[in-house]
Amino acid sequence: MNAASVYASQQNLQQNEKIAAHLPLVKRIALHLLARLPSSVELDDLQQSGLLGLLSAVRSFSPDQGASFETYAGIRIKGAMLDELRKLSWAPRSVNEKSRR
Repeated sequence: MNAASVYASQQNLQQNEKIAAHLPLVKRIALHLLARLPSSVELDDLQQSGLLGLLSAVRSFSPDQGASFETYAGIRIKGAMLDELRKLSWAPRSVNEKSRR
């Protein structure tokens, strides 16, 4: 193995460990959102989209920005879940916002 492949495998291992360590965060955010959603939305669907947000956070996090990873990941996870819910909704975003008022 050359140095580049060793470095790449080390990076993948670190990313996998960070993902495994933050899976409870995905579940916590999903449960929080699920409490305010209709019964037609399933926890597994929210967790799946949240995991995609976590993957995105792991890949794009920069510690130089000053925020902790958990804070950054929480925003990305919740955003991914909300994006998925909006994608599944037939109504435009403005209609959904007006119906909640």
